[in-house]
Amino acid sequence: MKIKAVKFRENGFYTQQFVFGGEEGVEKFDKDIRYRGSLQNYLIDTGSEVILIDTGLPTGTHEETPNEDSILYTGKDICSYMDAFKALGYKPEQVTKILLTHKHADHSGELRSFPNAKIYVNKEEVYVVDYTYDE
Repeated sequence: MKIKAVKFRENGFYTQQFVFGGEEGVEKFDKDIRYRGSLQNYLIDTGSEVILIDTGLPTGTHEETPNEDSILYTGKDICSYMDAFKALGYKPEQVTKILLTHKHADHSGELRSFPNAKIYVNKEEVYVVDYTYDE
């Protein structure tokens, strides 16, 4: 089995409030503490199946421009998610399953690019009829 990162943005950051959820209130967190981050999702090649964990941002999504008040910055584009996926040596038709962690665009943006994949997602995240889920 091989596990590979599908990396498409780098040199991002997440503030302490964002990383820890912020439920306690903004005043509980130091706004100047930032954690390094990037955007990548994962590909698992079992030898008989190709499984994706999330599918990145939709092609054409613009980079954010961070400022001092940004609570997160997903990073500078390296390439599109689909270009990063293809650079690993795979074709969209090879993907048999996609495990979607949640509905945010940086996790679900290219779902429709994988015509043979069965999509697994928590039922609370489902809003569109053509997604499937297991309990």
